[in-house]
Amino acid sequence: MKSIKSKSIFSILLILLLVVSITIPSLAQTQSNLTTASDTAEPTESFELVASKAQKIARVTGRTLEGETIPNPSNTPENYGLTATDLGIVWDATTDPEHKKVMVAFGDSYDDGWGGFGGGGTGWRGNLLALSEDTDLTDGMTFSTMIADEETPNYAKEIIYSAHNTSGSSDFTAIPTAGVTVGDRHFIHYMQIRNWGANGRWNTNFSEIAYSDDEGQNWTKSGIKWGADSKFAQAAFLNDSVNVYMFGTPAGRFDAAYLARVKPENMLVKEEYEYWNGSEWIKNNEAAAVPVIEAPVSELSVAYNSKYKKYIMTYLNENRYALVMRSSDSLTGGWSDEVEIATGAEFPGLYGAFIHPWTNDGDDLYFVMSEWGPYNTVLMHSTLSKGTPVSNLIQDPSFEQQTTNRISPPWVIEGNKNGGVDRGAKTSRAGTNNVYLRDTTGWNAFTQDIAVQPNTVYRLTGYVKTSQNNANGYFGVRGSAGDILKEVKFGRHDNYEKLTVQFNSGNNTTVRVFTGMHSGGDTWIQADDYMLVPVDQTAPEITLKGEAEIELKLGDSFTDPGATAIDNLDGDLTSKIQVSGKVNTDIVGTYSLKYNVTDSDGNKAAEVTRTVKVTGEEYTVSNAVFSGSDGGELKYLPTKGIVMASADIRNNSSEEKTVTLVFALYNKKGEMENLSGITQSIPSGGVEKISGGFKMPGNNSGYTLEVFVADSLIDLNKLSNVAKLGQKK
Repeated sequence: MKSIKSKSIFSILLILLLVVSITIPSLAQTQSNLTTASDTAEPTESFELVASKAQKIARVTGRTLEGETIPNPSNTPENYGLTATDLGIVWDATTDPEHKKVMVAFGDSYDDGWGGFGGGGTGWRGNLLALSEDTDLTDGMTFSTMIADEETPNYAKEIIYSAHNTSGSSDFTAIPTAGVTVGDRHFIHYMQIRNWGANGRWNTNFSEIAYSDDEGQNWTKSGIKWGADSKFAQAAFLNDSVNVYMFGTPAGRFDAAYLARVKPENMLVKEEYEYWNGSEWIKNNEAAAVPVIEAPVSELSVAYNSKYKKYIMTYLNENRYALVMRSSDSLTGGWSDEVEIATGAEFPGLYGAFIHPWTNDGDDLYFVMSEWGPYNTVLMHSTLSKGTPVSNLIQDPSFEQQTTNRISPPWVIEGNKNGGVDRGAKTSRAGTNNVYLRDTTGWNAFTQDIAVQPNTVYRLTGYVKTSQNNANGYFGVRGSAGDILKEVKFGRHDNYEKLTVQFNSGNNTTVRVFTGMHSGGDTWIQADDYMLVPVDQTAPEITLKGEAEIELKLGDSFTDPGATAIDNLDGDLTSKIQVSGKVNTDIVGTYSLKYNVTDSDGNKAAEVTRTVKVTGEEYTVSNAVFSGSDGGELKYLPTKGIVMASADIRNNSSEEKTVTLVFALYNKKGEMENLSGITQSIPSGGVEKISGGFKMPGNNSGYTLEVFVADSLIDLNKLSNVAKLGQKK
């Protein structure tokens, strides 16, 4: 980035602040929430965890978006001068057991002069810090305060100084990457950004630990640093009271995660840090660290769940464009396959998945997620359960297990066989290796045979980059007989581009995935990061609350009891149910409410219908007024003279109707002696005043005048209530 202004108009893929955070309940919490004092938890049985797709609970920062219905408890623009930000790294910062609190660290932040998309604008602060004592996250996470200067208490301040030199060769900004509290001292690991690269890549001058001894009001840079090329340019802390563990990734979004540890009292003694080499801890030798999680990993967060006795890890997988979760009994290995807990398809520009440390004693998984477009953070909720995560069926999908420059099993090269492995050449999409093909003529491809279930839908993805003259590349899947099940043709790609095919395995138990090209002159392809997974074909299920058929009387009130929706992977989709149809209890008729929902894989639930029947007369007679020949209102029916009647007639049906208002005079025997009527058209739900009358027959007594709506003056089938006026007895 050349300036703050240019920063605000980067594309959604150029996400600035990509960091790592790990949280675990502090020593101030109950013993049931503490980790064991080692790298390994103590499970009572062998199992893995899965998690439902997360739902938005509340806004953490920024203004409520147009049409948004989730709570916004902290209203940071008005209360703290924080209109736009990212991250939201949460850790237990309790120093007094009687007053529990968490700290929440944010990255580049802006006030009301925010540019409107991504980072950029006025009031630029590279980092901010909030405090929260909110223990009930079901309605959001409310801040008790944000760190500010005394003279500007409603304007959060930058806590770790940055020169904000936008030249690209100095101190651009200081971004927090993780936090931990040890005793009465709070620590933040931050990265000093030199410049922002393209598409999830950036460069640091160094990373450093800062600390505060006054509850976050002031921070001191310790001088404990990791270099620009460190595996711990972005870090994450986990304190189990015996050790503070530090996960790390290099700068950017496309590298593996590594692990170190240090005794709590030695946090500021770099020589005391130990690095995991895959089998043991090596002191003061970062080069010994090996990947604990293969690339790509970014914005890592880890917590310990005391119910399941498992470590829970969440992070952004850029290749999947999704936030994912893993579980393990050990910090040093054994992590499960990834489970997607939020996708970019549902939440465009998502990143960051920082676990809240106070809700890890049950099935709840609360975390703070960033969104690039609104450039703000929201609180998310997912539900944990025992299960088996879906595995990537491709072996060595990123070629990190290739030990020479020659392609070796499980990958096979076919055709002219002119290809190999770029190892550590900095040409990979993620990690350190990728494969390539290069030739001047003929067919070249690399393949892998995969065992599959028959008659199952699968999705294959991979990334390719090509020479400018490539015109005949092919990416796809063959059956065991060599037939093409599905393929896509691709041409020139100057940068790595994601290719996808979805296919049905048919009667095959083995398929062959392939990427190849027909060369036309000196042509080359590079490829990386493959994934083959079964596609969810199970639709959600909708269940009505209350009865499927409801009967109401005209004018009754009605509130839809609603419905619930559950999906095998997404979990509770109730909030995403779409209801069509309306009920108008002022109109007689039968109404249908239709309930639909679709899961994140596009599977539509079977539509469910509720029928609501509103019963009552088709028409209503009201405000009936009777008057004599002098125009005065009558309380009783006279024995002679002219009698007039007027009434409001309401059409309670769903269609415009022509109605007949009947004026019928009955003698004391119930026999009709006089009849008149007025016919008029009334729209649905409309009210019309209709008047009519006649002359009384004489001096006889016992007469009654009735006013009502009938189908005609012949049948006199009453379609409404009846207004009456009788003679005085």
